Amino acid sequence: MKGLLNYLYQKDTKVFVYFNKKMRCRILDFIMPRITHLGGAIFTMLLCFILYVSGHKDAKIAATEAFITITGSQGIVQLFKRRIYRKRPYMVLPEVNTFWSKLLKDYSFPSGHTTAGFSLAAIIAMYFPAYSLITFSLAAMVGISRVYTGMHYPSDVLSGAFLGTAFAFLTHALL
Repeated sequence: MKGLLNYLYQKDTKVFVYFNKKMRCRILDFIMPRITHLGGAIFTMLLCFILYVSGHKDAKIAATEAFITITGSQGIVQLFKRRIYRKRPYMVLPEVNTFWSKLLKDYSFPSGHTTAGFSLAAIIAMYFPAYSLITFSLAAMVGISRVYTGMHYPSDVLSGAFLGTAFAFLTHALL
């Protein structure tokens, strides 16, 4: 089992290095730190609020479900972070490209920004299918930006995408 985990960590690190170091360019250095904020608490909660206040009946229901999904899934994210103790890439790997002077000190698994992005994308897609491609593309870009900016390993992002989407479907089924 230890050999399998070591193998997966090596592959995860290799993909991380590709996105964080080999893909680097000025355009992405400008775009990715901005895209990452689309999965942050301010943007996701503000979007829920705007959707609720300015929307019709389906928009209000979607906003309510999105709010419940985001807050609930973030609770699960924090539970995992406090139980798994995976250090962020810039704490472990040499010469990781980061884009902020003040770096996070909490743990990395799973990605909360990606979880929030996919939570929101899945709920919006359920109520407004015409926007599915846009919302899931933006959520995926948030995930990629988390790796590009050195905050997360790819497996943190993939698990966040799964968690956010699964929590959205669960919330929708229960409400």
